[in-house]
Amino acid sequence: MRRAAALALLALAGCGSSAKPSSPAVTGPAASCARPSPIAVGKQGPEITGRGRGAQLHGLIMVPHFPISAGRRSVKIVWRMTGSGPLKLAAYDAHGRKVPLAWIEPHGGSNYRRPGDEWGSGYRFPHPGCYRLTARRTVGSAEAWLRVRA
Repeated sequence: MRRAAALALLALAGCGSSAKPSSPAVTGPAASCARPSPIAVGKQGPEITGRGRGAQLHGLIMVPHFPISAGRRSVKIVWRMTGSGPLKLAAYDAHGRKVPLAWIEPHGGSNYRRPGDEWGSGYRFPHPGCYRLTARRTVGSAEAWLRVRA
C-alpha cells in the first residue's frame, strides 16, 4: 500500500519531482509539467504566468517562433516580478539538473505592462523536455514550468 501511494505521488509530481533541494520550493507538487504554467499569445508575443508565494511573476518570451525549440540559440525572457530586493533566476531540467543562465540584466522600463520590476534574461535549453524556471527576491519567490520541444 505504501509503495502504491509513493508511486502515485511521483506520477502526480510530473517532471519536477527531482528538483534540487537547494532550489526554492514555491508551490508544492501541484506545479509541474503535468500542470505547466499558462502561456497566452498576445500582441507582444507569448507570455508565461508563473506561480508565486508573496509575488507575481510574468514573462514575455521573445522568440521568432513559438513554441520554444531546444538548441543552441539563447531564448530571451523579459520578466516582471513584484516583491523587493535583487532578482535571482535559475533553471532546472526535468531531472533537476541546473541549467546555466546565459545572462540577466535589469531594465529601466519598457512597454511591457505588468506589475513589478523588470529584467531581461537569456536561457539556453539544451534538450527538449520540461524546465522549471525559478525567480527569487528578498521578499517573494515564484516559478514557471515550461515545455521545450525538439
